[in-house]
Amino acid sequence: MGIIFCNKGEEMKKGIVVYDSFTGNTKRVAEAIASANKFELIKVDDAPHNLRKYDILVVGTLNIRGGPTPKIYNFLKNVIPPEKFVLFLTFGLPLWGYITALKCLNNMRKQLELKKSKYMGKFICPGYHVKFKTYKNRPSDKDLEKAKNFGKSLSDLK
Repeated sequence: MGIIFCNKGEEMKKGIVVYDSFTGNTKRVAEAIASANKFELIKVDDAPHNLRKYDILVVGTLNIRGGPTPKIYNFLKNVIPPEKFVLFLTFGLPLWGYITALKCLNNMRKQLELKKSKYMGKFICPGYHVKFKTYKNRPSDKDLEKAKNFGKSLSDLK
């Protein structure tokens, strides 16, 4: 579990996707990313703190006013990350949601880079907002296919 396919002659990479989700949007994106490479998929509540045995960490959260969920925030504060990481995020508000999503991702990135882990990319996806009723039917099948392709691209990371 947690092993990804890579080119001939290359060592297999081991990855873990750690996520938090309130309504299921972020979970669906996490599942798509993890399935692309058979990465281990784990909700933040059950995630180990020492992840050095992995080659790459994928962290996902929903955007809450420019920040991750409190559980993801605490996880990032306490985790011992592997050498590389990528981030993904879902957001539910048009325009402002995307702008604050970038702020959220930058703050998450800084937390892991302070721990000497190397940032390798991000994925952002709209998700249905229950309160404001925006982005109905998102993430869509097309969004999840993009997430899966993003996950596949992680096998090419050097």
